[in-house]
Amino acid sequence: MVGSGAAPRPRYGAAGQGPARGLRMLGTGLAQKVREGVAVCRSVRTDASTTAEDAVKRDRASHLLGQLLERLDGAQCWPLTLVDEVRVFGSYRRGALDPHDVDLAVVWHRDQRMTEKIAAAICYGGNPYAELRRALAGTGRGLQLLFEPQEIEQLEAEGAQMLTLWRRGDTLAAARACLASIPVDPAAGRASRDDMIDAFDGLDRQIPRPVRATLIGWQNDGLVSITRTELADAVWEPSEPNMRWAIERRWNPDSPLRRAAVAALAHLQQRGADLSDVELMGQRLPTPRRMAGHRSPAAWWVNWQWRDYPSIATLLAEGKGWLEVPRPTRTRPLTTLLLTPGPNAQALPGARRPAR
Repeated sequence: MVGSGAAPRPRYGAAGQGPARGLRMLGTGLAQKVREGVAVCRSVRTDASTTAEDAVKRDRASHLLGQLLERLDGAQCWPLTLVDEVRVFGSYRRGALDPHDVDLAVVWHRDQRMTEKIAAAICYGGNPYAELRRALAGTGRGLQLLFEPQEIEQLEAEGAQMLTLWRRGDTLAAARACLASIPVDPAAGRASRDDMIDAFDGLDRQIPRPVRATLIGWQNDGLVSITRTELADAVWEPSEPNMRWAIERRWNPDSPLRRAAVAALAHLQQRGADLSDVELMGQRLPTPRRMAGHRSPAAWWVNWQWRDYPSIATLLAEGKGWLEVPRPTRTRPLTTLLLTPGPNAQALPGARRPAR
């Protein structure tokens, strides 16, 4: 059903499948959540691919921040008109001479256009904040922008010191003066990364700290085992129309979510999993066995962006594995975490979902 190899990448979208239609497709409940501003594209922290080679010295970091302030000064074009406040935190805020990057928290509001972009990201994949990031930071690296209010609140609750660098209505001179007022501290190093294990290395910006803490706690208690793997690209070529439609009806051909789903299913098949036992992002697959009437609880789960992660340990008390793709992407490596039952998994009573 699933073959290896690079999947074809047709042109994005199709007639009648724009963002506005995507919002209508969500249904009343989820569409209302989008309109109300509930975070539906969780843990999106842009430019997460920064590597050691991209480390910035303080002078360059200050230059990047100055350029960002210039873009915001008197901005009248969308999406910069959505930005209400920019806060700096992390090693640059503490005065480090060699920050790895500059951490910025962006406070903003939604309009109808952004609401439709978020709806499109839910339906078809992608990062709804990409255009906003480019408008703020340009195409270069060195700035890490955080857009989710829940994550900003979490960081502040954990004691992150944030300095409001710019607020709508501020003059460029005032913002530059605020930037210049941050004292340099040669003794300040880069921020320590809390709640980290080897499997999370390089993924810490894609795994919210509360999630990391929970997973590590489960591993320490022997409830789950965590391994890291790279998914190989695959093509979806089932002979059964129902199985073909199971993927094609959910995602466009060039969606990063489709790429992640097909690669994940191929990986699980290589591990010996029966696709009849797989739950793919909350839905079971219409395999011939299931279409013939067989019903049983799921044993494998494919997920991304940590949807329903609190249930992982309970499900694995009787299941076989949970494959998490922290950030689906169109072209970059699909780094995943495979969570399997630990030696003490049976100590947690399994509150299984009904067979379906």
